[in-house]
Amino acid sequence: MTQGEQIALDNGCTACHGTNGEGGVGPAWRGLYQSEVKLSDGSTVIADEAYLTQSIRDPSAKQVTGFGAMPANSLNDAEVQAVVDFIKSLEK
Repeated sequence: MTQGEQIALDNGCTACHGTNGEGGVGPAWRGLYQSEVKLSDGSTVIADEAYLTQSIRDPSAKQVTGFGAMPANSLNDAEVQAVVDFIKSLEK
């Protein structure tokens, strides 16, 4: 298990994003990195490292269409980076 995967598990992220990144209540992480994401305001973004980082740090900044609000978290910069690296590793 990677550090990012453990952080996601320990902080409840996998309850919504799935234990294997398959999604559920929250968007799937598997195949997310570098994909196009449609936001609730009608715009689209590419799920690059900057988007993933911002979405973890400020969950309400860019809401994904069809999903509820993600709760705030208290992850530090190193933990956020580890989770981002884990998400990046989850290919389709």
